[in-house]
Amino acid sequence: MIKLKMELCKARHTTPATDGAIFGNEVDPTDTTGLEKCALERLTELQVEKLDLYVTGLTVALIAVINAARELGIEVTLWHFDRETGGYYKQEVK
Repeated sequence: MIKLKMELCKARHTTPATDGAIFGNEVDPTDTTGLEKCALERLTELQVEKLDLYVTGLTVALIAVINAARELGIEVTLWHFDRETGGYYKQEVK
């Protein structure tokens, strides 16, 4: 089983992700169809089955990844930054 730890968008924040990012630095938040297509292509290319996704803002990009993952049957766990501890806490996507 292929499990990856990825950032939502490249280099927006420092995260424990070890397998790169779904999106690059430049994202057009108004192109929701394009974002979903990009996420679908990236996840298909990686052949991922489980994804730990470090959420770095940009809600439209996050929803695009969740939609693509659901379509591909990928299990997703979101990791959100905790300002008080400086760490991350998880949220399962059902």
